[in-house]
Amino acid sequence: MAKKKDLQGVAHDIAHHAGSGLSYLSPHLAMAMREASRQTVTIDLSREMPYPQDVAEVKPLRLALKALHLKASEILKGYGFEFRDLSCLILFVTPDASDQAGYTLHTRTVIVCESKQFDSGWL
Repeated sequence: MAKKKDLQGVAHDIAHHAGSGLSYLSPHLAMAMREASRQTVTIDLSREMPYPQDVAEVKPLRLALKALHLKASEILKGYGFEFRDLSCLILFVTPDASDQAGYTLHTRTVIVCESKQFDSGWL
């Protein structure tokens, strides 16, 4: 049986994966954000085709975000949850200012379930 308190672990696991090289978000997201003059973006990972607003569409980034949506679903299922159990699942991303190549991303995941918020904090 899934316990709501486990959503804190879900938030952390998703943020950790998103910030790792395994997510393939970097450097594509950082470059797209720089072109759009964005410091931080929010991405609704509960959407089947998540993509940040006001950022030009880049095919490798589109594919990486689709894969991240699927990975988030796997992580949720591992804890006994599904997207339909949540009110929202939002990923915040900020590229590290000292990494001009765009490979270092700071990530944060916020999940809301039944009016309770679970926040990974910035990783």
